[in-house]
Amino acid sequence: MLVYLYTNMITKDAKNIIDHLENEVDWNRIFGASDCLYSDSGFVSNSDNFIRATSVEKAISKFSKLIRVDKDGYDFIFIDSKDTYKIELKMSKKLFQKRNPFKTKKFKVKSFLSEKKTIEDYKNKKIFDYMIILDLTAKRVILIEDECVRPLYETGADGAMIHLDIGNYYECNIGKVNTIHPKMKLSNLIDKAIEEFLNF
Repeated sequence: MLVYLYTNMITKDAKNIIDHLENEVDWNRIFGASDCLYSDSGFVSNSDNFIRATSVEKAISKFSKLIRVDKDGYDFIFIDSKDTYKIELKMSKKLFQKRNPFKTKKFKVKSFLSEKKTIEDYKNKKIFDYMIILDLTAKRVILIEDECVRPLYETGADGAMIHLDIGNYYECNIGKVNTIHPKMKLSNLIDKAIEEFLNF
């Protein structure tokens, strides 16, 4: 049995986002789309990872009120009656550890390759308001505020890494996910579109 409130650091401002994520987002279709994208045999190279990630982001934008903006440092905005919040998205397969279902494996949150920055630069600068993290395998959704996530950054080989444990984050109670899958493979559609584009 999961306990959904793992931290008392969630502020009142997050309540509207949490309510939306728990009650209004169509996770059945979002996770159904991600299942198809990450099992698509037509995606075989590292460059395909960008297509899959972008497609999941667009699925979130389609089946929620999060607006995809794809800005430097954050992926979405969420607008409520009070304010506009910047949302960073991270996702991974098998994110949570088997031995400890409340602890994640270490994963990258920022890359040093495109920018000459240090871990302290990322720790000291606020870029987004909230980070949403998806476990694409376990179909779990967690939320953490910027002020809580930045102190947890660790230096990795080519970027800022992080791992989360009980007390760091809020896990959304999205209920049982019954995935609804797209009717076709995206890789087939892309191949067909390229063939048509080159038919001149």
